[in-house]
Amino acid sequence: MREIELKLEVNPDDLPLVRQYPLLARAPSRSVHQITVYYDTPETKLKKHGLTLRVRSAGGKFVQTVKASSDTVGLVSREEIECEVPSLKPDLSLLEPHPLHALLPKGKDGQLVPMIVSDVDRTSWQLKENGEHIQVDLDHGTISAGEHRGEFAELEFELRDGPAASLIIAARRFVDHVPARLGVLTKAERGSLIAEGALGKVAKAGHVHVTDSMDVAEAFAIIVHACIKHYRLNEPVVLEQRIPAALHQARVAMRRLRSALTLFRPAIEDVEFQHLRNELRWFTGELGDARNLDVYLERDLDAATRAELMTRRERAYDAVFDAMNSHRFRRLLIDLVGWTAIGAWRTGKLASRPVSSFAGRRLDRLWNAITTLGADLEHLDEETRHRVRIEGKKLRYAIEFLRGVYPEARPEEKRLAAALEQLQESLGKLNDMATAKTLVAPVPADESWLIGSLDERKLLVAARDAMRELLRTGRFWSCPAEAAPAS
Repeated sequence: MREIELKLEVNPDDLPLVRQYPLLARAPSRSVHQITVYYDTPETKLKKHGLTLRVRSAGGKFVQTVKASSDTVGLVSREEIECEVPSLKPDLSLLEPHPLHALLPKGKDGQLVPMIVSDVDRTSWQLKENGEHIQVDLDHGTISAGEHRGEFAELEFELRDGPAASLIIAARRFVDHVPARLGVLTKAERGSLIAEGALGKVAKAGHVHVTDSMDVAEAFAIIVHACIKHYRLNEPVVLEQRIPAALHQARVAMRRLRSALTLFRPAIEDVEFQHLRNELRWFTGELGDARNLDVYLERDLDAATRAELMTRRERAYDAVFDAMNSHRFRRLLIDLVGWTAIGAWRTGKLASRPVSSFAGRRLDRLWNAITTLGADLEHLDEETRHRVRIEGKKLRYAIEFLRGVYPEARPEEKRLAAALEQLQESLGKLNDMATAKTLVAPVPADESWLIGSLDERKLLVAARDAMRELLRTGRFWSCPAEAAPAS
């Protein structure tokens, strides 16, 4: 059976608003208490192979389910296998010949151990209108892993009948009334993060699972979802703890997402493209002042200057919170996953092309931009150096997104990525120096307090050396004859 669902997270304090939502308030509901145990080997073999095995107790029955993990967030479609079992203990004999068996020695069901336990109260509604049937499940409870435990509340909109677009429409209407956010974690993933003590901590970008067997549409969707997940894991850390590193990662996630839109533009530019792009630019801009102040406050400053900038930082973070909590942005993420999954661009010819025939020309375009702009790096003005840095970021992100398309070129890819990282770091520090001039006034005439000429020269030399390494390494990708247009 294939399930198509969209998940939203809600604050437990907002549960009364959920139940008051008109469509749910008018529909009959059914509530049940559920205990779900997620199993794996002590070495987490199932997780490493993208599988989840659970047994759920509800209404006097025990249901065993196996799912393949998904690289998508929001609108999710994936296969699942369900069967009834006599207890909370799994019965693998009912799953033959599922690939799960190959991960365990025969007759070794005992190798599976309970890893995660969810204890939730589920309320379900059936929404039926105009031939569409959507089941809405509200789960509120706890997830435990070892000695760690966390509370959560989420809604799942599951499509029972009708077009996938109806899930997006239902979610958009819901967030018009309730301050819900796009959900990016399964219960198993949430439990794993709780077990590792990683939930609510700063998260860096994860691996993007694009392969050369995918078409352009599949690859783009996985990249978009990876960026959204990266952002959403850091968002609560910013809102609850004001940790600069979390804001930095949230901003990186948005920049990566915008780079993905630029990278795939020839294939995805449709009637909605420019609006979504502009909205992402707006939101990313809302994070800029707070991030710039965070960087500047890492300097040695006198007490009066630090106090003034700390006050400005608090106001900047308040602006960040307003943007993150806004209906405009919460709805934007839902629109984005909907457009990624079912947008008009998917009917275009390029969307169905192999990503391997599309990637080379797009990487070439980025390569030409950075090598042309950065040919005489040490003699560029600040604005042009900043443009080189931006082009370097785009190429670095594109390589990270598409490295799975060129698995045989991994050593060269790693060298090129390292050179781009060094270039970006050196030019980034120079850009921070330039930005700092706008944060404090008046600027002393000699500017020696801000950037000593020796420091600037050292960074320029480091950037020059990185550019030379980039050119020595060269382009590790190929350009098939049937490649997509670069414009």
